[in-house]
Amino acid sequence: MSRIWLKWIKENITKLSSISDQIWEFSETGLEEKKSSKLLADTLEEAGFSVKRGVADMPTAFYADYGSGKPIIGILGEFDALPGLSQVTEPIKKPLKEGAPGHGCGHNLLGVGSLGAVLAVKEEIDAGEVSGTIRYYGCPAEETFNAKGYMIKSGLFDDVDIALTWHPGFLNMLTVMSALAMNSVIFRFHGRTAHAAADPQNGRSALDAVELMNIGANFMREHMIQEARLHYVITNGGDVPNVVPAEAEVHYFVRAPERHQVDELYERLINIGKGAELMTDTKMEVEFLSGMYNTWYNEVVDDVLLETMREVGAPRFNKQDMAFAEELNKTVPPNSMQGYLRLVPPEMKEMAEAILSQPLSKIVIPPMGKGKTMPGSTDVADVSWKLPLGEFMAACEIIGSPGHSWQNAACAGMSIGHKGMLTAAKILASTSLKFMKDDELVKKAKDEHEKKHKDKPYISPFPDGHKPPFHRIKEKR
Repeated sequence: MSRIWLKWIKENITKLSSISDQIWEFSETGLEEKKSSKLLADTLEEAGFSVKRGVADMPTAFYADYGSGKPIIGILGEFDALPGLSQVTEPIKKPLKEGAPGHGCGHNLLGVGSLGAVLAVKEEIDAGEVSGTIRYYGCPAEETFNAKGYMIKSGLFDDVDIALTWHPGFLNMLTVMSALAMNSVIFRFHGRTAHAAADPQNGRSALDAVELMNIGANFMREHMIQEARLHYVITNGGDVPNVVPAEAEVHYFVRAPERHQVDELYERLINIGKGAELMTDTKMEVEFLSGMYNTWYNEVVDDVLLETMREVGAPRFNKQDMAFAEELNKTVPPNSMQGYLRLVPPEMKEMAEAILSQPLSKIVIPPMGKGKTMPGSTDVADVSWKLPLGEFMAACEIIGSPGHSWQNAACAGMSIGHKGMLTAAKILASTSLKFMKDDELVKKAKDEHEKKHKDKPYISPFPDGHKPPFHRIKEKR
């Protein structure tokens, strides 16, 4: 295979790292990533990509094409930050700006690693080494809503043959574990205000309805499958104790390993809400915010990704990176790796403990946890139901770093994160080129996908006419 793509990445390390650092500094939360989205889209447009902005009713969503014809390889990019995780690039907790967002999940790296990959593939297309189309998906709000689901519903993935993505982590490993399917929903109750002491008989408490619903949901927990999760927060409980609240609302996440299990639990939760409505003589309003699927990885794509990961190798960290990691490691709970160790087969336990005792991951490890489900949710899952998809992790964080943490934000803005990001760009570019050079490989992946989903087609979790919930973003400002 030509090495033009690799030469381009090596020559553009400074450029890609600079773009990543700019997005790290922007630290914009979901659906508000205006500067981050523009920087990525402008960079692609300047490189000759055809860019479509503001797609799927989301101003910060876009996609960009280069080349023509088949196959179409889509690489997913993300760039949203998390609230309250502002952090300087130092191994002590120190916000860059108190209370501000930060890239505690490394999405500044994710978006730019994918950017580097498509720009590198472009060089191969220009040189006549491959034919087909490379496509970058600018996907906002992964942390908040199923933006990719809106893009799918708008038909933006209908013509794609293969999808690839990655995520910053503390290991270099193919992702084989699924993620939980989920619904995000607001239950809002409308009652009648009254003086809580002088004439309570005239009041109908919306807060009572919320509390009774939560009691019912907590009792339902006893009768759910163990792998399901139900969590909520009261987002409006009234203003003062001496006024019966006429308005109250509660925000629920319903999660389970399979999409159909979420649908079943969701219907039961709605019935509990209806019961609370009857008990309190209030009116219930259900506002569906977002839903997503469980992940379903394609084995053909996985095999190619794993082969490429072993060819590219792990990020090469220097003494300064290791010294930073060792200091940062002192801030991590000592039992942080227990969850990962439970996934390791007994015969690999000793090796795993040795690997996980290091401050930074320096090797590509075998896939772990196949057939199991991670506790979180991701809208990458919806894409995996729509077409063949593969995903991997690249080491951009210290081993054992908690998810969504200031420790991750620190690494995402400096050389540790940069090196993992550049490694990911190489893996994505090389894997894309392998599919672009082999029509039979593409067909094999698509045949597998069609066989798996023959009786389980992707059906959008969004009701017809459903729009991205921008009003919820505005209310939280």
